[in-house]
Amino acid sequence: MKPGAKTILRIIFLDRMHFRLLILTLSLLAAIFGLAVPYYQRIFLTNLSYLSLFICVVLSLFYLVFNQLTLFFGQSESIHSQRKLAEVLYGHNLKLKPLTLQKNTVGEIVSLYSTDVPSVTVWLEQSLPYGLTILFPLILTPLFLYHLYGLSLSFSFGLVAVLVFLNSLIAYRQSIFFFRFKVLFADRMGLVNEWIQNIKGLKVLNWVAGFENKIIKKRIEETRNRIDMMTNGQIMNSVSSNMMFWLNLALLGFFIWIHDQDFSKSDIIALLWVTVVFLARPLRQLPWFFTFVFDAWNSFKRLEEFFDLQNKPESIISNKKTEPHHILEVKNLNLQIDTHVLLKNINLNVKPKEIIALIGPVGAGKSLLIKSIINETPFTADIFYKEKVSYLPQDHFIMSASLRDNMNFNYQSSHEFDGQIVKHLSQAQFDFELDRVTQGLDTVIGERGLNLSGGQKQRVSLARQLMHPNSLLLLDDPLSAVDISTEQKLINEFVNLQDQGYSILLTTQRFSTLPYCSRIVFLDQGEIKYDGDAKEFLKLPEYNSFIKGLI
Repeated sequence: MKPGAKTILRIIFLDRMHFRLLILTLSLLAAIFGLAVPYYQRIFLTNLSYLSLFICVVLSLFYLVFNQLTLFFGQSESIHSQRKLAEVLYGHNLKLKPLTLQKNTVGEIVSLYSTDVPSVTVWLEQSLPYGLTILFPLILTPLFLYHLYGLSLSFSFGLVAVLVFLNSLIAYRQSIFFFRFKVLFADRMGLVNEWIQNIKGLKVLNWVAGFENKIIKKRIEETRNRIDMMTNGQIMNSVSSNMMFWLNLALLGFFIWIHDQDFSKSDIIALLWVTVVFLARPLRQLPWFFTFVFDAWNSFKRLEEFFDLQNKPESIISNKKTEPHHILEVKNLNLQIDTHVLLKNINLNVKPKEIIALIGPVGAGKSLLIKSIINETPFTADIFYKEKVSYLPQDHFIMSASLRDNMNFNYQSSHEFDGQIVKHLSQAQFDFELDRVTQGLDTVIGERGLNLSGGQKQRVSLARQLMHPNSLLLLDDPLSAVDISTEQKLINEFVNLQDQGYSILLTTQRFSTLPYCSRIVFLDQGEIKYDGDAKEFLKLPEYNSFIKGLI
């Protein structure tokens, strides 16, 4: 059994085992008390004993109480398991690196939380308690009828087998509709998420209508599946409702035409209690029991597949630096995904008080190298040593909160550090007046920075890193969304950081940055082609065409 399957089954069936055993015990007691009712009912109708009547009433109450307690503990334990499974799923999701999740859309991952976690815990909420309250009556009733009336075990168990088979067929068809519902929901959520994230670009490109049509088509497909699912559900309800009629007809036919013993009124009443009252709930629940079992199995397989996703491990021979003054030392770093070599034989060192420009053509692997330095890729290396780093990605995370909260990276944060926040925003060239942020730090920024331009989001993210900078700052294209004047001011701030003892490794496509750099690292097709003095690089003729493209 795979680790993912073990994790799910342990949480659902083995966690808090005493409650699982309690559910089992309660369901068994409900079945025993339920079958004891017609036995004492028959005695009462024979001798009209008040004691027998009192026992019948008490047994009926216990039967109902134990049934309800079984369902109550099943539901409460299901909620507990949902919470724990969601926590484990969330923790596993956080550990997975972007390259591991590259084939999983946001919609698929959201659907795991919203549909599959509740669905798989149905095994505990409904399948276990309902299954036991169905299983015990269906097993004990034939034995009861055989003991009390001499009804053939082969006949009664054969009848049960036919009912189970027919219900399982209908339920399996219903589970297919449930599974398609989850898949279609995940697809639609993925489209909606992509639409929301790129709504501004879609408006500019006039693609809004086309993209909305894709969502509408998916919704229509989802609705049609839902209609089919509801129709099949009505058929299931109709079959389960009529099942009682055919069961009573079969039993009465047996006792009228096949059974050769006398059959009194008390026997008929006791038999009707068994078939009409005691078996009514199990038989009505039987098709839905199988539906939820099959549906939970589909969710189980989807969750198992996600839990079995594992990051390809890094392979580092040594994490000790060879030079005492290095704050970053990388030797022979390689990155290969499947058959694609993305980074090859990377050797890179960073010393204190250096500004290093990592440049190269589009797709050369610059951002991938930065992500490898922060351990977000499954690389191999002979030596990999780094001190603490600050990282500014190309995709800037902005919360739907105030500017103050975004800088503190905390909701409803205090005003205690407002002075520092304003200082570092200014350092990142974010000006309240020029950027038209009229309410200052209290300005509410919409979801994903809706109220900010690309350059503003970039500078807020930079200011956030400058509040608590580490010895090495990794800046992935920090000047891409700013104008020439702001760019020069930011370069001056980088030089000031260098004078304060910090080192900066940045990717850029701006030529104006290069003269201020201590070194230039030129990357092409995943290999470092040049690593040396910036002024010398600008004189080399083989890079003239690339440099002209930056000017």
